[in-house]
Amino acid sequence: MNQADVSWPTAPTGIAPMGRVSDLELRDLVKLLREDSTSRWFELVKPPKDPHPTVTKLPDYDHEEEFAAVPEEPTEGYRQQALEYVEGVIEARDSVRPDTLQPASELPDGISRSTSRQWVWYHTTDSIQERTDDRPQSMAGTTDHGKYLFFTPDETGVLEDIIVEQFQSRPFDSAKVPTIPNRKPDAVLCLYYSDDRYRADLRETYQNESEDDTYEVASQYDSEQPTIKPRGFKTDSATRRNEYSDEFEQASE
Repeated sequence: MNQADVSWPTAPTGIAPMGRVSDLELRDLVKLLREDSTSRWFELVKPPKDPHPTVTKLPDYDHEEEFAAVPEEPTEGYRQQALEYVEGVIEARDSVRPDTLQPASELPDGISRSTSRQWVWYHTTDSIQERTDDRPQSMAGTTDHGKYLFFTPDETGVLEDIIVEQFQSRPFDSAKVPTIPNRKPDAVLCLYYSDDRYRADLRETYQNESEDDTYEVASQYDSEQPTIKPRGFKTDSATRRNEYSDEFEQASE
């Protein structure tokens, strides 16, 4: 599959783009639109007064024109237009999201997931349980913000398991895995954080590679378990400079 094979709908004029809405919220919205038992959907599909900057940068976006296209009261035509658009977004997301991921409704409380063309994104919400740093910042080799990298040749779902475990136990709040057309030979997990204090701990917890393929083997290899290859921490500044370590290059081949 490549991106050209996927039909990503464009929001009709007068209806807010749904790119930043979570997968679960989209499904709840389509239920409201189909049932039409309450006008609550009307407020959810109208363009916001202060749209996200990424929306305002879209080609030919005109905020005044968007507002002018919204009816004063909910209409059947407007509802049908919104329903077709939201259903199209859901269909496109479903087609690119790895099928080994959990249904959005089964993710634990406090974890939100949304799907874009290239990435499946995870964020924490206000309902996440209280978490604490179990490693002091003094263990960090760098205090630059960046991401811990994990690769697997197996199903992407094993990377989602890492996200859930770490989101629930440590103060991580953002991560992503690739969609089907964006996957390389291996799937990659980017787990974002403010420093690299957990580098050794995450390797010890998740690494599962045969000895010939590892860098300083940290945990016992189990051939019955999925292969997970932690590849350390990469700062945002290194990403902007397009710098890749030998470990990252080897895992990406």
